[in-house]
Amino acid sequence: MSLRSTDEASWGFLEWALSALSTLFVSALAFAWRLLARVDRLEASVDQQRLDLDAAAATNESGASRLTDRLDQLLADHYRLRETIGSLPTRNDLRDVGDHINERIISLAARLDRALEIRGL
Repeated sequence: MSLRSTDEASWGFLEWALSALSTLFVSALAFAWRLLARVDRLEASVDQQRLDLDAAAATNESGASRLTDRLDQLLADHYRLRETIGSLPTRNDLRDVGDHINERIISLAARLDRALEIRGL
């Protein structure tokens, strides 16, 4: 009987060792499987974010182009307005014109007075 007990004891240890090794192997495979699945999801997420980033960059580039065009138009309008304002008469010019008109009215009134005196009215 002692022979059988040693055989059973060594077989029990061998079963335990095989179970431990197979559990370790299957656990490592499961870990690697989950890790590869996670890496695959991360890869898909990075690809999607790259596409979103490219789309946003294209949108921003077109917006910047429109903004540049609008700023150029605004600057052109600004300089055209400055030229227009520069060509308008100043206060002194308007005062001179007013004085000139006043002198003309006074001279016309004097001529009218003389014409009326000559006619005897």
